[in-house]
Amino acid sequence: MKFTFFWLPLCFLLSAQTVRAQQNLAIDSLFSDWNTPKTPGGVVAVVRGNEVIYQNAFGLADIRKGAPNTTNLSFNLASVAKQFTATCIALLEEDGELSTEDRLSKYYPEFPFADSVRIKHLLDHTSGIREAYVLAILSGKVNLRGEVPTKYQTKPYLLKLLAQQTDLNYPPGEELAYTNINYILLGDIVEKVSDQSLRKFADSAIFQPLDMTHTFFRDSPDTVVATEAKGYFYNGKRYKPKKAHGGIVGDHNLVSTLDDLIKWMQNFNDNRLGSGGDQLITKLTSSSQFNDGEPTNYAYGLWATEYRGLRQINHGGDNGQHTSHLVQFPDQQLSIIVLANSSKYDDTQRKAYQIADALLKDQLEEKVKVDTSFTFISLSQEQLQPRVGLYKMISDEGLGRIRKVSLVEGNLYISDNYHHNGLKLNSTADNSFVNKNPIGKYLHITFKDTPDGIQLQEQYEGTKRLFTRVEEWDVNYSDYRGQFTNESVDATLNIKSKKDKIFAKKGIIKIPLIPIEKDTFYATQNSALFIFRRNDTGQISQLKVNANDFRNFIFEKSSF
Repeated sequence: MKFTFFWLPLCFLLSAQTVRAQQNLAIDSLFSDWNTPKTPGGVVAVVRGNEVIYQNAFGLADIRKGAPNTTNLSFNLASVAKQFTATCIALLEEDGELSTEDRLSKYYPEFPFADSVRIKHLLDHTSGIREAYVLAILSGKVNLRGEVPTKYQTKPYLLKLLAQQTDLNYPPGEELAYTNINYILLGDIVEKVSDQSLRKFADSAIFQPLDMTHTFFRDSPDTVVATEAKGYFYNGKRYKPKKAHGGIVGDHNLVSTLDDLIKWMQNFNDNRLGSGGDQLITKLTSSSQFNDGEPTNYAYGLWATEYRGLRQINHGGDNGQHTSHLVQFPDQQLSIIVLANSSKYDDTQRKAYQIADALLKDQLEEKVKVDTSFTFISLSQEQLQPRVGLYKMISDEGLGRIRKVSLVEGNLYISDNYHHNGLKLNSTADNSFVNKNPIGKYLHITFKDTPDGIQLQEQYEGTKRLFTRVEEWDVNYSDYRGQFTNESVDATLNIKSKKDKIFAKKGIIKIPLIPIEKDTFYATQNSALFIFRRNDTGQISQLKVNANDFRNFIFEKSSF
């Protein structure tokens, strides 16, 4: 009996250990490519409740020195910083120091649009304020590498540009456009209200209470962290080291470690900030609403959505040298942290969800049920050729998208980038095609002949978009040449043309433009529409640029 008494618990213990070991091996295998020679990698942790069930490091922290990543190194979290800035705002509101209903005019009376925007609009990216980083690039301050010099990447300079804006992208609360300037302003408001730097306030209000001793906002470009993993930009062929930077905070430039972030994620299960309790966590993780009552799916620096049927809270970060993704499943009390010292954000995000797939496989469902039992057919080149072309979609808000359909070696390909073939399409009928995208989601494409031309319907995870093929017409590219100026911020763009090509030029930055309608061009690399207007004599006299975070910006033609 004594033998049996000890044997049963021991069986259970060994079984749990075996399951844990199998899970660890499964997660390790997801990161095998980060352990290849001369490759940066990152660090990973998984937390269930308050228990750390997985923690590991992969790849190199310094390629030249051959120094490996370790779990105690520091990483720049990029836009993951936003949730910490938002928490500072929430804590100040809890103390009665501000209200998210406050109008910006209380803090920025010099902004012409400040009466219409409230703090809550900054938090959920519905403010409609133009992206100030883009204004800085357009304002004439570009160096020979196509970058904005450091002296113009300052908060005072960006605020000065905002003070010269007389309108917004859209009425506050009507749309969501993820814009960094929202969180730069929030960080600045924290400083105005608390009479401290964001770095000091966050340290006293968040990092010290949670014992996050290696986390801080890097508000000076001169701050060097000896234990920081070196960041690398991947140019498609090799990894290029990039110097760590800092300065502007609120939207990014938060430095932290894996152990500190574990404490942060644990606090969502048992809050120790402010007055304690669940009220703060509920506020931080609950989606806001648009003016019409529909959810924005954004909370306090966090996306509040679903993943395969489960509620999730998540955010990622990418500064071109460090990438990060933090995701938590509140109902399962599961948190996943992936930090990388390279610029391959899609890979960082994908790996976080591959961990979720492995650990929650018995609870996850497909958010949208799709038929995967396809019967593929072969179509001749003659049958496929009529579908080839460029397809456009322009929304009621004046935003554009394109899809390019190509025929390569007997197969159709579709891309949202004019310069790449993109995803191969498999035929399921004469006009219907399907394939998985790089993260395993099914894309359905259907072509239809209409009196207005060939239409392309794209269905992806329940979302349908309709594109119309761009028909060729004679474009006189020389009509558009000239210099275009917006005097409010001393912004200039040069429009150049060469034979059958046209591009916008700013310093050494060259943006190819693709004609999609009369006097309307699309910039693939910026997902922007360039809309030219003519005067009474038929000459091009004005240019309007529309992008998701930078809309209705008018340039007057200053040279013909």
